[in-house]
Amino acid sequence: MDEVRLWAPIEESGEREPLITRGEARAAVALLQMLSVRGGPGADVATELATTLARRLSVG
Repeated sequence: MDEVRLWAPIEESGEREPLITRGEARAAVALLQMLSVRGGPGADVATELATTLARRLSVG
């Protein structure tokens, strides 16, 4: 899996929109953390994205 390809849509600039509930976001963070722990392709991206989403959840 190409990590650069994974980050491309994440890093696109644009307005943020509320697309999911806080509970769904927490579930997404948990799933990303599981992917991160398992290692393998995309684990670094999963770690960074889980960290970013968790930080945003704690602020909001």
